Amino acid sequence: MSKPALPIAALLTRIVVVGLGLALFFEQAGARQLLHLDGSDGRVMMTPVYWVSLLAPAFFLRALWVASDAFVRMDRGDAFGPAMVRGLKEIGGNLMLGALAAIVAQPSLIFLIGNGFREMRGVRFNLDVENLTLALVGLVLILLARQGQKLKSKLDQFV
Repeated sequence: MSKPALPIAALLTRIVVVGLGLALFFEQAGARQLLHLDGSDGRVMMTPVYWVSLLAPAFFLRALWVASDAFVRMDRGDAFGPAMVRGLKEIGGNLMLGALAAIVAQPSLIFLIGNGFREMRGVRFNLDVENLTLALVGLVLILLARQGQKLKSKLDQFV
């Protein structure tokens, strides 16, 4: 009996990513306006704020997609090879970039767009516990991948 093309964990993760992406799309755009239940005069998707607000969630969804690739590698037996290290670093990097976008880029850009680029004194921050936690988890994954890579190379020297 052959193994399925994708392990169950990877398949479920990808289904969740697609579901979350669709939920985000409908939440940000407003399902009522997309379905023209409130009339067709609402053009939420045409505003720059809509696209800026998708920046951080796009990085977070990318991190989940890369995690599904990591599940595939683990299923194939590549427990901590170069591809897994690269995957962990990519997951961590996407989490950190998403947190940076949520903390600094989105609030600052939305403020700038809201006032018509007339005034920007300093930078706006959104220091939520969730965003800071995701940034630190991303940093931990990157450091863990580096440490694991060093450990694996030391173990390979013994063999």
